[in-house]
Amino acid sequence: MKKKKKNTGLGRGISALIPDLDMDSPEGGSDFFMCPVEDISPNRYQPRTRFNEEELARLRDSVIQQGILQPLLVRNMDGGYELIAGERRLRAAKAAALTNVPVIVKDLTDEQVLEVSIIENIQRENLNVLEEAEAYARLIDEFGYTQEKVAGKIGKNRSTIANLLRLRCLPDKIKESLLAEKISMGHARALLGGGSEEDQIQLFEQVLAKGLSVRQTEQLVKQARTLTPKPVQTLSPDDRKLLETTSSDLSGRINSHVKIRMNGDKGRIEIQFKTRSEFQRLVDLLSTIS
Repeated sequence: MKKKKKNTGLGRGISALIPDLDMDSPEGGSDFFMCPVEDISPNRYQPRTRFNEEELARLRDSVIQQGILQPLLVRNMDGGYELIAGERRLRAAKAAALTNVPVIVKDLTDEQVLEVSIIENIQRENLNVLEEAEAYARLIDEFGYTQEKVAGKIGKNRSTIANLLRLRCLPDKIKESLLAEKISMGHARALLGGGSEEDQIQLFEQVLAKGLSVRQTEQLVKQARTLTPKPVQTLSPDDRKLLETTSSDLSGRINSHVKIRMNGDKGRIEIQFKTRSEFQRLVDLLSTIS
């Protein structure tokens, strides 16, 4: 593979996680080899759920003209390799019908893979705020991070992490719109103060129908709460800690994310699944409970 000019796209954040990886050199400061594309499986911790097709097409054209300028990061997994960093480059390589791509093999833990995946996406091309929030939640739920530790790893304020995590409490309909970038984070944060899920959705539909700005959305929510005040029962610190501990314990027991919501003595338990097979596994598990 021809040496190209240096590319620092992955940034110093990844270099800090992988000290012997020098991203100031085209080869990443390590030996690389040409690996069959078919031997590389997707990154199970990839936080990005949507990819811009136009940008991928441009990257594909660049790959056809110049090849892959920077090796992909992979780790050994089940007789092949699992992608660590370079999802867009791999997709572009496949679209360009390349059979082999340059890779560097690193021995990383699941925790490190998730950290690298988040940092690469944030530094190379901004994640959607909801994708970012979900990635931070995985660090907290699966690896026991605190919000302070996430902030330190990612290089953001704890309050920023907390505000992003709150977006996950929105109704699915609003989260889908946020993920599709039909509304902004400012709209979403305003709608969080809109009361119940039903109230939030009604306000959200008005925002879309009228094309309201963030400021107008904030005023709409404020007006709605003034006209229809609802009693809000806040949880005590002990109750919040109990819910967090219980959610984490249940998540570990069933190997799926569990969220517990409570308002006074009422509430609900939500179990998330991402695939049909995971759904069936949960159904089978719950069916055994007598």
